Amino acid sequence: MRVLFAAYLLGAGLSLPLMGQKFGDWKTYLSHNEGIGTATRGGQVFTITKGGMYQYDPEFGEVITYSTVNGMSGINPTSIHHAESSGFIVIGYADGRIDYFSDPSEFRYITDINRNTFITQKGINAFESEGALLYIAMESGLAIYNLAEEFPDTDVTQFADNPSKLSVTSLAIFDEKIYVLLENGGFYSAPVDFPNLKDPAIWQDESGSQGLPVTERFIQIAARSGELFGLSDTTVWRFDGMAWEEYTGWDEPWDHIYVTENAFGGSRFNRIQMKHNEGPTYNFFITGRARNVSVLGPNTFGIATGFEGGILFDSWEITNTTPAGPRSNDCVRIAAANGELYIAPIGYNQAFTPTPSALGIYYFSQSDGWQILDRTSGALPDSVSTGFARAWYDQQTERAYLGSWGAGLLELQQGVVENYETCQDGLSVIFPPCNLTNVENTRISGIQMDPQGYLWVSLDFAQDPLMVRTPEGQWIPANRNRLPADDHFTELILDDFGNKWILNNEAGIILYNDQQTPENPADDFSLTLRSGINSGNLPSNDVYSMAKDHDGFVWVGTTQGVTVFYDTYSFTQGVIVDASPPVYQRFPLLKDAIIRSIAVDGGNRKWLGTDDGVYLVSPDGDEIIFQFNVENSPLLSNTVNDIEIDPTTGEVFFATALGLISFQGDATEPASDCSGLTVFPNPVRPEYTGPVTIRGTGAESSVRITTVSGLLVKEIQAEGGTAVWDGRDTYGKRVQSGVYLALSADRNGESGCAGKFVFLGSGNND
Repeated sequence: MRVLFAAYLLGAGLSLPLMGQKFGDWKTYLSHNEGIGTATRGGQVFTITKGGMYQYDPEFGEVITYSTVNGMSGINPTSIHHAESSGFIVIGYADGRIDYFSDPSEFRYITDINRNTFITQKGINAFESEGALLYIAMESGLAIYNLAEEFPDTDVTQFADNPSKLSVTSLAIFDEKIYVLLENGGFYSAPVDFPNLKDPAIWQDESGSQGLPVTERFIQIAARSGELFGLSDTTVWRFDGMAWEEYTGWDEPWDHIYVTENAFGGSRFNRIQMKHNEGPTYNFFITGRARNVSVLGPNTFGIATGFEGGILFDSWEITNTTPAGPRSNDCVRIAAANGELYIAPIGYNQAFTPTPSALGIYYFSQSDGWQILDRTSGALPDSVSTGFARAWYDQQTERAYLGSWGAGLLELQQGVVENYETCQDGLSVIFPPCNLTNVENTRISGIQMDPQGYLWVSLDFAQDPLMVRTPEGQWIPANRNRLPADDHFTELILDDFGNKWILNNEAGIILYNDQQTPENPADDFSLTLRSGINSGNLPSNDVYSMAKDHDGFVWVGTTQGVTVFYDTYSFTQGVIVDASPPVYQRFPLLKDAIIRSIAVDGGNRKWLGTDDGVYLVSPDGDEIIFQFNVENSPLLSNTVNDIEIDPTTGEVFFATALGLISFQGDATEPASDCSGLTVFPNPVRPEYTGPVTIRGTGAESSVRITTVSGLLVKEIQAEGGTAVWDGRDTYGKRVQSGVYLALSADRNGESGCAGKFVFLGSGNND
């Protein structure tokens, strides 16, 4: 049995100040709107969602969220159960993993099913418990786990003549028997204390027995003392140990029933009926389809809904308990800077066809929290009807640009729309010509602004696939004759010499140069970079990502690794130069990996998002500094669609296939001066053993930690605008209590600045 004590401070989902995160902290930005199930214990409601789990305290209205950051195995659970005898809350997942806890700060894990190579279908459908035994309904049968044993037997049980190990969809324990319901409608029982439930002969077919019609097929079973219930498509049946009979008092067929020792109820779509032994019958409607109901008291129920998260019903008063967050966990692109975060959730399918969506834009600021920008709230224009798929933040103007895959371009400042442009405003569109009936064809695939204030936009499958907006607001198309007919353009970046790098899906890179005369397309030219010597030497023509680093080099991610164009100036002369891959341990860096995203931090290091997790590599790519995946970190998924870095804080955001999570990096963009030099934490308390972070240094700076009398303690090198100190002197000893200075200067000893902080030593300098 493996026990994990939650070690990450930000897992409760609480927003902290920018300087409140220390290097190495993880933080999730997840939606809890899609509820899966709920369980109650000790007056607390635990609700599992597609974003993990959250705990709600009805007395104080407090919410605590849980994810991979603070102990969960994943963020997409399938089932939850309160094992009353042992007091554990148990959570199951689609890959066979099981978490359980008595105290949510201390998760424990069952990994036997997940690691069993003989079990192919491992999803956990439901739980039942009796004493220390946990019965697990899974897609390959039944497993049993003894919560009191360190090494339990979790072999899969077969049922009667069911050698194919059909999925167990529901189970119940009644009258010293365990009853299981199979996906094919099979209904079986066996003595619960039989020593070998894997013996098929011990299982008895219950279909058509004790007065139950042969034609009746259950979709759920549940039990309590003296009663076993079966739910069919048309009615509820009750078994008292002698005979089955229809259970009266319910005026319509339910699609789910809820059975506890002191309450009974059912739900169908958005209607719920609950009756507690000590309270009245409640028959009410909710917003959002009911997924599960748990009982807190005679008049109080916790409810998990399909698209409104969790709600609390208390004597006809309904309260939404869902934590603030994005509407969904979709995130194809993100933009982050200055403590602001914009999420473009989704805009197209695998064929790059627009996917109509009312999800809008998800906006988060450190100061104000979450906002959902959509038409319903009035934050977006009514004509925006398709999903957002591109996001870019301009540091100079502190404005964000969000591109819809079909409905044009939005310009926002602090979450407020400043401008909205479609093909009717000058952006071109695929035939037929732009009019009210085909505005949705303006698919924005790339956005960037050059130093002169010209906004460049690429469009997918457009009549004019590359457009530029002048500082005066006029849209000018690039020279169509200089661009290929195959214009499946999916991304855009700009280099230091005015070249526009455009990803042409599965056809390499189009490099377009306007000769620094964007108003005169006549003198423009383009080049095509592909695989092969003297053609660009890309590892593959299927390119996923690009990024320009602080040296002006362009890094390119393909389906066969990463490569770098070191000479981008030659392209301005119409000369094609070849890329070269970074070399790590004598081999091309990640040569067999799909590089879906690339981001450059303040220290010129590269963050690479792949289908195998995230890599942080040195500026030259000859060293792997970090490797994060779902096995060694809280990363939500190994598929990383986008990586963005807030240059002011160093927070690194990973848009994964299962949602958004961030890692607090140790590099920020260099400051032009040192007016903003800060030290965190300050003071450094005796119990704190983490790194001390100095932010706001200049470019290529060193930081000297000294006493106030000028005695040198340690000299460290900044990564971009951030330096990290371990609290120890040059001899490796932890420094004593006192007031210290952080003195920053560039490599020439100039651009100096200072910060003062207090170090409260522990008295032990080991």
